[in-house]
Amino acid sequence: MSKEKELPALPFMLLRAVPTMIRRRGHVSPNDLHFTFQVDAIAPDHLAKYKQAFPGLQSKVPLTYFYLLAQRAHLAAMLDPEFPWPILGMVHVANAMAYHNPPDMNHGFTIDVNIEMPERAATRKRVRPIYKVEFFQNGLLIAECMSTYQVGGGEPPTVGRRREAPAPDLTDYERAELWQLGSDLGRSYAHLSGDYNPIHLHPWLSRWFGFSRPIIHGMYSVAQAQSDLEKQFSLPVIAMDIAFRRPLILPANAALHYQHKHKKLEKVQQGKLIVTDAMGKKVYLDGEYANSRSFEFK
Repeated sequence: MSKEKELPALPFMLLRAVPTMIRRRGHVSPNDLHFTFQVDAIAPDHLAKYKQAFPGLQSKVPLTYFYLLAQRAHLAAMLDPEFPWPILGMVHVANAMAYHNPPDMNHGFTIDVNIEMPERAATRKRVRPIYKVEFFQNGLLIAECMSTYQVGGGEPPTVGRRREAPAPDLTDYERAELWQLGSDLGRSYAHLSGDYNPIHLHPWLSRWFGFSRPIIHGMYSVAQAQSDLEKQFSLPVIAMDIAFRRPLILPANAALHYQHKHKKLEKVQQGKLIVTDAMGKKVYLDGEYANSRSFEFK
């Protein structure tokens, strides 16, 4: 399936997501879905607000900024009647992003969205569809975003057998500045991103989804990690591959730990990252990143 239209704004689509709670896909496996959207050029004033929220960013257009557009494309695709599951309650478990070419700030984007359905998706209690979003300008691939969501929680662990994950080994990692995340951070980031998912906003709303207090958006933490890395190395981050390990409940203190492979003669440098609590005991997300010293913006 392929459909092409203007990409809608996120807040209005969230309202339309509520009625999808009644969706039920029988025993017919859903097909992969494909959509194409058009979106205007990046608005300089909104981009400036985004960079003000993450002061360490060096990139002219941060890689994580593209996720704001990708998320809109995800939701627009999931509102299609052919998408089989309720939208609210889906959990973002992994995200990989990469730059291929610098964007032209004077032009909009064609956004291709492909949703890959897992095998036996209709009969499994827990499935993870993959959303591949590609950004094009005049046929040239600018960036891509690969997101994995989890549908369904499966069976809860047997009482008495729940195990806490061991603390990470941070021996070879450097630590960036402590993140001090206030109770209202979810609301302020929602104003910036347009993502007003109830789990990020108010305690009584987040309780509907099993959280005693709001949790911060996973991509806020990824953007803050990019900000810290670009501040540290004065190089744009051009790729990130992140797995979300547990929700970060607000208020909280957290920190980025990074292991950078620095080679002076190489244009692209790579490293690993982990975001933990202030004590370095609980992992919220981890993954890999790449910097480039030769990435020129128009």
